[in-house]
Amino acid sequence: MAVDASIVNGDITNSAYKTAEQKKTEENTAKNDLDKQAFLKLLVAQMKYQDPMQPTENTEYVSQLAQFSSLEAMNNMSQSVDLQRATGLIGKVVTATKTDSVTGVTTEKTGSVQFVSQSGSKTYLTIDGDQYGLDEVSKIWDDTYAGAYNLANAWTKAINDLPNPSLITNSNKDAFETQVSSLYASYMSMDEYSRSFIEDDAKAKLGELIAQYRMLGVDLDGSGVQESRAESDSSEETDEDAAVKAITEDTEEENS
Repeated sequence: MAVDASIVNGDITNSAYKTAEQKKTEENTAKNDLDKQAFLKLLVAQMKYQDPMQPTENTEYVSQLAQFSSLEAMNNMSQSVDLQRATGLIGKVVTATKTDSVTGVTTEKTGSVQFVSQSGSKTYLTIDGDQYGLDEVSKIWDDTYAGAYNLANAWTKAINDLPNPSLITNSNKDAFETQVSSLYASYMSMDEYSRSFIEDDAKAKLGELIAQYRMLGVDLDGSGVQESRAESDSSEETDEDAAVKAITEDTEEENS
């Protein structure tokens, strides 16, 4: 039986959710693990087929059972410690390294731990939808990194959910104005470290959105609306408002 833990409203809770990979792992683990019941079956078989002329002493059976019970207790303790370590990583940003058993190709993934699960003797982390073993975690990032990473990820997702700037016209500009304005304000309030996690394409899209709204007569960045669209079209210099310049310069500084 798998033991799952996830975050709901900031609390660690049990979850019945299992991915196909988790179920497959559980099946394989069940086949490979020698549990107490299997040991008892082997013990009964040993007693059944022992040499009647030289029977094994009862004390030897008791000793074997005691050794197995001790090993099982240590294994359970190890699993409990692993689960405790794993649940402590929920919500944190980690890097996991996995090597494909067939191709030998090693891949890395950095992301937030969404929940953990334990199957048999193995403990697993789900990182942005993909499952990794606890022993595959190669880096655990500090809270400053995690905060910047999560903020940039959320911001990037929001900007990518917006339509292409060229598709925003007078007929639908009101539907996206608040979102674009909020994203611009959020970007300008970020420190350089947080901005460094945002891809250049996402930054460029924000600049294009601000420019598109300015062309439609909406001042989102406080630079002031041009007196007329014709005047704006006549000069490439005036077509780049303060927001576009700031974002462009920020991108160039990071690439230099």
